[in-house]
Parts: sequence; structure tokens; C-alpha cells
Amino acid sequence: MSETMYTNALSRIGSLPKGEERKKLLQDDAFRSLLLSSGANVTLYSGEVMNAENKSASLEQALSGVYVGLIQRRNRFGKLDGLGALGGLAERTSDEEFNALDEAERLKLVEQKDDVILQSGRPVLTKNIDVIRQKNVLREMREELDDLGIQGIAIDPSKLELVPMPKVKDDNFLINIWGGTGPCFAITPYCHLYKDSEGLMDKIIANTKEKEGGEATSYQKIPLFNALGAYGNKGSQDCQLEDGRSAVKDYRYPHEYLAVWALAAKLLNYDPQKMVALSEEVQSSVNHRISFVKLAETTGQTLSDLAHVLKLDSETLEQMEKTTWNCFNKKGNTIALLAGKGCHD
Repeated sequence: MSETMYTNALSRIGSLPKGEERKKLLQDDAFRSLLLSSGANVTLYSGEVMNAENKSASLEQALSGVYVGLIQRRNRFGKLDGLGALGGLAERTSDEEFNALDEAERLKLVEQKDDVILQSGRPVLTKNIDVIRQKNVLREMREELDDLGIQGIAIDPSKLELVPMPKVKDDNFLINIWGGTGPCFAITPYCHLYKDSEGLMDKIIANTKEKEGGEATSYQKIPLFNALGAYGNKGSQDCQLEDGRSAVKDYRYPHEYLAVWALAAKLLNYDPQKMVALSEEVQSSVNHRISFVKLAETTGQTLSDLAHVLKLDSETLEQMEKTTWNCFNKKGNTIALLAGKGCHD
């Protein structure tokens, strides 16, 4: 893709009002490809499932020893901007930019750009997305931890676990937020899991010193079960995302929220009955609606696509959706929540 084609496409979508008209234009895959880039993130997690086969124990109890790491960010206006995994947009180099540089300048890009690598000692451009996504994760993790005053914490890229979600689209910023000036992209996100067996999350939390002007404000380690409910909380007027969700309690990006459901499915061995029961327990624990249909729509997928990401059959995910719907709407649900019960009769 040339710079001119990208610029023309960006100008075209920038001429449209935010919302439905931009969304409709981006449904044209040929047009969207002109604006396409990628992003990558990693969810650190620790712990093991306990007594998952004990039918008298809840799945919340079974997952009580599993934790995930979440970063709290703020936007360029200084307001809190939701929770998320460590990660961000890929830093890429156009062919034109790379070809215009001399060897010394290209070498500098190896550390700065995710698509520039060393090959036989020389800097070259790569289109290999597996290389780009891993470099993307490592660079963004380094930069975000630096915002928290932390250096020297790194992960082994060979142990990154990709959560394949090839049909997921992260176009919300381009559709609903971008004001029409500066660069912007349609994003294909690459979500990863990373088993923290070295206490990395604890080290990050213990050594955090928020840097003035940084995007990251804090890092927290929360139970996986709680993370499964962290999408759909209503935010207060002065602390909400553009869709009204909480900027303190909710994941900013739905694909990162989807990744923790993929983690739960993996830890429960993709067991259909357990996943249906887990969806009920999570819905019972929150006041807002947990909807997999809505999650699919928000990430540009069908429910069948979402099932594929979670490595579940479509019937299981449909049952999870039905269960959360019934649970949310059942009379006396508020009383059941306060009593710590599920939604069965």
C-alpha cells in the first residue's frame, strides 16, 4: 500500500461524520485494507485452577487462584481511559520511508519500528506478522512499564500464547472518536496470553512510580473471575468512556476482554457445561448485562466467529448467551445477587 492511497482513504473517511457512515464505509474490506494496520497486547496471568471437578464447588472458587494483570490508562486529556492488557498500536515503516534512509538511519529503526529487523547483520523490512506482533508486544510493554517508572522487566517472546481471532476488528477509534486530523488506522489486533511463573505482576505493582505525563497510571492484579465481568459497567458522568461504560472498572478494548474469556475456556479445558455454568456465575456477580452477541458485534464478528476464538462450538456459546440473558432478566435477580446465589430456581 502506498502513502498516497492511505492518505486518500483517510481523507475520504475523515470527510464523513463520526458513527454509522464511517462504519458502513469500513465494511468494504477493499477500502478498509487501505487503512489497515495492526496492534498487539499481552495479558499476564498466574495461578492454577483448583478443584474444578468438585461439583459442589462453584467455578468462581475453582478459578479463585488465577489472576490477571491489568493496566489503567488515561487519555490525552488526562482522564482515565479504561483498563487493559499491556500493548498498543504497531509502529510500522512504509517502503518509501525505509528506502529513503541510509544504512545508519535504518539501523536505528530496529529498536523503534516493529517491522524492521536485522537479517544477516543488516536492517530489513519484514511483512511477517508473527515477527511484527511479537516485537509490537515487547516494545509496547517496555514503553508502558516505563510510564510506571519500571525498567528491566521483560518476557520471553517464545512463550507468548497467541489467541487467534482473525476476524476481529478494532475500528472504534476511527469510527467514533478520530477528529479527522493526524494519522489513524483500522486495526487488526493480536492478543496474547503469558503465564507469569516468576512473579512479574507482583514486581510491577511493587515498583510502580507513576511518571508525570505518561499514559499508564497504575497496574493491578485481579482475580480472573472478576475480569470476566469487567465489560458493561456504567460509568459516572465524569469518569466514563465514550459509550457510557466505566473508565475505572471496564476494559477499554473488547478484544482484550474477549482474551480473558479465551483464557477461562482454556483453563477449564473448553468444557461446554463448565463454560455455560461460568457464564451464569459471572452474570450473577454483576449488575450489568454480559452479552456475547454484543461482544461479537462490537468486535466485528458473528457469534460463530466468537465461538471459534473461544474454541467452543456455536451451540455452547448460544447456550451461554441464553443463560446470561435469562439470568439477567429473571425476577428476583437483585436479591439473588445480594445473597450471593446463582439464577437457578
